[in-house]
Amino acid sequence: MRALRTTVVVLLVALGFLGGYFVGWYLHGENVVRLSASQTNAAKKAGDLQQRIIEELQGRYYKPVNVAKLSKAGVDGTLKSLDDPYTVYLSPEEAKALAERMSGQFFGIGATLQKGKKGLAVASVIAGSPADKAGLKPGDIIVTVDGQPTAAEAVEVSVARIRGEEGTHVKLGIEPSAGGPPQTLDIVRRRIELPETRRTMERAGGEKVGYVELFAFEAFAARDVRRDVDALAKRGAQAFILDLRYNGGGLLGQAVDVTGIFQTGVVTSTEGLHQPLEVLETSGPVATGKPLVVLVNGYSASASEIVTGALKDHQRAEIIGTRTFGKGLVQTTVPLGNGAALHLTIAVYLTPNGTDINKKGIVPDLVVRDNPKTKLDEQLQAALKYLTRQK
Repeated sequence: MRALRTTVVVLLVALGFLGGYFVGWYLHGENVVRLSASQTNAAKKAGDLQQRIIEELQGRYYKPVNVAKLSKAGVDGTLKSLDDPYTVYLSPEEAKALAERMSGQFFGIGATLQKGKKGLAVASVIAGSPADKAGLKPGDIIVTVDGQPTAAEAVEVSVARIRGEEGTHVKLGIEPSAGGPPQTLDIVRRRIELPETRRTMERAGGEKVGYVELFAFEAFAARDVRRDVDALAKRGAQAFILDLRYNGGGLLGQAVDVTGIFQTGVVTSTEGLHQPLEVLETSGPVATGKPLVVLVNGYSASASEIVTGALKDHQRAEIIGTRTFGKGLVQTTVPLGNGAALHLTIAVYLTPNGTDINKKGIVPDLVVRDNPKTKLDEQLQAALKYLTRQK
């Protein structure tokens, strides 16, 4: 793969990951923002105003005020006015928790989460994890964490509160996806070690089909997908299925490299007010030219959508499933010097055809819904049926 023409590592994030998946952390090579004189003056005036208000409250309010609380509320209010759920202030504890998730293992409950209107929607649960043993199910809504509502919180903040020291407890208020009264789950945190991929050999019309499920776009995602594709090809696979369902994203560079396993050319482009247009391409080497299906659903987000959009625009793969999440933004996390950090959106990304998928998602070529009440995976079966017709 060609090296990305950038001096920073870019992360694209949609979901908060509780099983060890990181959710969007990188540092600019230069942690100094360059502002014009007018921008600096405007920022100073805003800061002076906040200081004056806090001083007046300290000197005139009818009872003592918590300055730290006022300061935090001011920051939160400022960021909330952007109407961007991905731009948030992270306390030192939250920033540390976010960075630690990059290691691929940490202490948590073993579930992936997506921000929803009522709280945190459970996208998937790792088999054998504390969340699984406690009965947490995909589609459940976590409405509180230790009694604290999640609806108005950034997903990174809620995730940081759910993880913790091994052996400690976290209480989650749940609205079950299956209906019924609210529940409270008391879950003991454990060390969670995450697999990168899962591979199996399926059958379609008597021919072998290699199936690769990618859980997240972490540091070795492309390496492991290529390894699995090569191994399945050696076993005689005549077609492939790449399963990106419930994959909430990760590293942009890995999205480019995963795409390069199946095709060459433009993968995506990124651009923002302070970020010049960057066209990201891959030159291979391609691991297979065999027929390909990509499985997606409403939890396929960010880096998953980059791969899906590229393979769809280049007509390299048939996309099967349901509309993707619709996360077309790029974030960076900038340290603020006191252990805290600012997690902010810096750019939008487009598919090779120039499509902006943010808040829209990608509509599959073949829309197929999976019925969670059945043991049969209807989307996987649709993929195998499609590949059977390609013989």
